[in-house]
Amino acid sequence: MNLRQTFLIAGIIMLLAVMGYSGYRLWDIYSNRASEVTVRNQMLVYRPTIPHSDDTPAQQSDPVVNQSIINLQYNHQSSVGWLSIPNTWVDHPFVQGQDNSFYLHRDINHNALHAGTIFMDYRNCYNFSDFNTLIYGHNMNNGSMFGTLPYFTNQSFFEENNVGYVFLPYQTYELQIFAVAIIRPYDRIIYGQNFETTESREYFIDYVRRIALHYQDIDVTKEDRFVTLSTCRNDAANYRLVVIGVIA
Repeated sequence: MNLRQTFLIAGIIMLLAVMGYSGYRLWDIYSNRASEVTVRNQMLVYRPTIPHSDDTPAQQSDPVVNQSIINLQYNHQSSVGWLSIPNTWVDHPFVQGQDNSFYLHRDINHNALHAGTIFMDYRNCYNFSDFNTLIYGHNMNNGSMFGTLPYFTNQSFFEENNVGYVFLPYQTYELQIFAVAIIRPYDRIIYGQNFETTESREYFIDYVRRIALHYQDIDVTKEDRFVTLSTCRNDAANYRLVVIGVIA
């Protein structure tokens, strides 16, 4: 075998290896998306009904029983509730693990899934009694999970869409979205949990106002409770996108 034949055979082997890897990646992507759709369809039975905009204050103050969320928690013990943001694809159950890693690449049934599951920070109280509750989700290219949160970087969309909902077994919270920001993953203010003092709470509010890409001045105060939705930036690995709302 001469040198030319050797190079030819090596080239063919490399080509076959590349084709094999590409085929595997395509299969892996298809398999993950199919699994994600399967889990999504399974979860739709628990999807709560978003309140109508014409509900009166008296109706909103009536005792709340979200039976679908009770059923969700009964069948999936790590689940907390359901998060919905109209005019996006954010319409999913969310869970809470013992850390912030477990559900990164696992579905609600604890099976391996690249898209993972939307999850609440393990340090937060499940009843949203904390000053700032953090909820994480992947920024998926197909728009699933938190893949449509980047819509809020568009100022027109941000101004026209400022409502979200958190459904718990015996409570429905309306979120008034007032800020969107791009931050570092180690931001100690947004991702911190030290809000025991009045000064720390006031600093958080001022900090959000200063760093916001878009901001609506709705007179939030240190007595309010906030919900921060966090996802990665597909175009910048060392940054995170956060959408911040206040519990109305």
